[in-house]
Amino acid sequence: MKVSQKTKKLVDELYEYSGGKLKNVNDLAYLIEIAEVSGKDKLFYDIQFAAKYLNGLGKILQSNVSLTANKNTNGNGAPQQSAEEARAKIMEEYKNHMTKLTVYLNDLLLESDEKTRAEIEERYLSLNRTSLVNLTTLIYDLSWLKRYYNSKRA
Repeated sequence: MKVSQKTKKLVDELYEYSGGKLKNVNDLAYLIEIAEVSGKDKLFYDIQFAAKYLNGLGKILQSNVSLTANKNTNGNGAPQQSAEEARAKIMEEYKNHMTKLTVYLNDLLLESDEKTRAEIEERYLSLNRTSLVNLTTLIYDLSWLKRYYNSKRA
């Protein structure tokens, strides 16, 4: 897939903004280009939003911060959740948003050429461990894009 100068410039700015932390520069450029050419800005916004949210949930799940697991009430009379309940709730939220993100990405890829679609689907949307790891790195990159756009609005 050919990427426009406008997209290349955006990806270069994003790479600099992230401090060189992007991991999937070419694929990110493809997704930006597909969204631009297809006019699916709202869908791409939803992809970025979901990615930023998933990135945050992933950090919570990876952290070893123990959640309070006492039996006291939380101030409104309801008992506090145990650490296991809280983690299960976060994990369920993560799974739901991951499903949503993959549906959004598949939707966006319908606007792509066959070769690019097949490559991205295999790399990020196959049902195997490698593609899940790759998808996690793409989520990281997309969350940088969301932060970058937010910084431009501020």
